[in-house]
Amino acid sequence: MLACISNNTHSLEVTRHLQLQQDDQYEKGPYVIIKELGSGLHGRVFLAYDDQQQCHVAVKLPTVLTLDALTTGHVNVNELEQQVASITHECNAMRRVQHPNVLQVDRLVFNQKFSYDYVAMVTEFAPNGDMFDLVEAAGALPEPLVKVYACQLLRALEACHANGVVHRDVKPENLLLDINYQLKLADFGVVAVAPMGSAATNVFPRDESGTALYMAPEIKSRQKYRGTPVDVWSTGVVLFILMTGFPPFNVAQEGDVWYDDILAGDLDHFWKTQPDEVLCAMSPGAQDLISSMLVAPDQRITVTEALQHTWLQGADSVDVALIRHAVSTHLEAALAASKIMTA
Repeated sequence: MLACISNNTHSLEVTRHLQLQQDDQYEKGPYVIIKELGSGLHGRVFLAYDDQQQCHVAVKLPTVLTLDALTTGHVNVNELEQQVASITHECNAMRRVQHPNVLQVDRLVFNQKFSYDYVAMVTEFAPNGDMFDLVEAAGALPEPLVKVYACQLLRALEACHANGVVHRDVKPENLLLDINYQLKLADFGVVAVAPMGSAATNVFPRDESGTALYMAPEIKSRQKYRGTPVDVWSTGVVLFILMTGFPPFNVAQEGDVWYDDILAGDLDHFWKTQPDEVLCAMSPGAQDLISSMLVAPDQRITVTEALQHTWLQGADSVDVALIRHAVSTHLEAALAASKIMTA
């Protein structure tokens, strides 16, 4: 179980920017770790069981806390403090955004092990994996289903931006699926945030954060850039992948033919040179929306404008049961096809 918590001066210094809530714990955490779900730069995520609430949760711990470290106490304290600060920053950002398509924080647990302190962030658990898993298992999604997920992602980002949060790492791996296959935007580890009470239009980062394939070109400029448009660019890349099963360019750098077309603003040539399977997978409306996302930041559509795009009309109010049925049917069809090919 996650063990006890210290409230000493060192703990308070490390977590001085933390916004405490009533459920945050300084004592025994009622969580039984079951298995590791994944890891990133600053955190490892585990599936756990909450004995008090009688449900599964996800628990994020600093990556330096390996089993060996927890057993022996041999930990790089400086690295641990950096990861604690990162998880704290992530939690603060997530708590700003209360939306059904954003993964929700349950609480923070402050733990002490040997002579050092650390935090564990507890969130709701999304049992159906992520969009990357779904596309990898079943291939490109049907366009009507992509429309639904596009709306859910854009609604999540709209809520983030309204509350001063720029995600900066929108990608299929960070789009989780709950028990009903509803989208949950997760992993706020590299967010940029505006002062409390300000919208994300006031966020102008300078650092290069995110995942290269999904990173807007202006992030690589090493100059200040507007925060909100970078999430829109990433969304355009994600939508292309969901509908085709592969990205819109081979590498996100100059020299890639398709990427160069986009940088030059020559979207007509970009689409004309796409493989037939891409053009068959997307309607003109889908191409138009993606084109409006993969342009220079001053021309790029906003998330609110994207939600008003004609291609998405009617997709914002699809019944949950229909979504669950559509995903299940898609997975079953992919499984049947794979059995035929391997027979």
